Amino acid sequence: MKSISYDIDPGGDVELILKKPNKQNIVPEGPTFHGNPVDPEFPNSPCLGRYQVFSELYPDGENENPDVEVRMRVSSRHLIFASRTFRAMLEGPWKEENSSSRPIRQISAENWDAFALAIVMDSIHGRHHEIPTQITDGLLARIATIVDYYECRQAMHLNYEVWAHGKTLPSEPCNAALLWLHVSWVFHDENRFRIAARLFVRFSIGAYDFETNDLPVSGVLDLLDGIRRTLINTVSEVLDSLEQHMIDEDGCDYFKDPDCTAIVLGILVRERHIITNLDPPLVAPFDGYSLHKILRRISRFRTPLSPHNDLGQPYEKDDDEEEHPCTIQN
Repeated sequence: MKSISYDIDPGGDVELILKKPNKQNIVPEGPTFHGNPVDPEFPNSPCLGRYQVFSELYPDGENENPDVEVRMRVSSRHLIFASRTFRAMLEGPWKEENSSSRPIRQISAENWDAFALAIVMDSIHGRHHEIPTQITDGLLARIATIVDYYECRQAMHLNYEVWAHGKTLPSEPCNAALLWLHVSWVFHDENRFRIAARLFVRFSIGAYDFETNDLPVSGVLDLLDGIRRTLINTVSEVLDSLEQHMIDEDGCDYFKDPDCTAIVLGILVRERHIITNLDPPLVAPFDGYSLHKILRRISRFRTPLSPHNDLGQPYEKDDDEEEHPCTIQN
């Protein structure tokens, strides 16, 4: 088997062996939104400088995985200091692989992107020179999966700040937004995570919406889908409460006009009847329905021609008036 050597610490006491490089598929498979075309494959940035040794793993920019392994010489002291996972491997009672009887201990890894792993190892060892300052979203996501697994976020924090600077998140759900959801979660980027999370809470139609493949984001999606279900259920409860309120009240809140209440109640009952007959049914867990779709449907409930205006006079539509004072939306 062919081997690629990458010495981060030539005198290091650990050899990190990456088997089956670039086998991890972090690109999700999901539906298109609002007629958007299928998302790109999110290739890595080009391997430049000292990273050119990995170029043969990426012919034509693709993340290929030929029959080759990557051997990185690293320092156990740096790994132990930066990563709780490596600390457990090298100090714990279940020390991985070889005992201390051999001068160089070996640690095996599989499937990671070789370029991404090299960048993480370089950063852990303080070799920041030649680490690229601008990288693609795909490479950043591949780095994030490694950082998450080895629990070495703090060692990568400054690099992340440089990479994320000026990055603009998508404005609607897509594979790029899902990658950023994972990246911002791993690096504790609250602002970007809030933006990405809001997209999936508002526009996602259920936890099955995406096939995440090897992107470890399903747990976060489950949490966000729980919020989506809770909010849709809250909307349904608010409509229940509104309907009961109009049944019990003597008249509208403006002038206690029973005719006004009867008209609006009739529209609400009719619109809710239409909703209950949707396919699929609008019942928990509300799969197939986004919060955005439900709120938009409510915003389009008919506006009644009620018998009065907000001055107590017979209602006549004013061109400057945005909506009638007595509506379901109000």
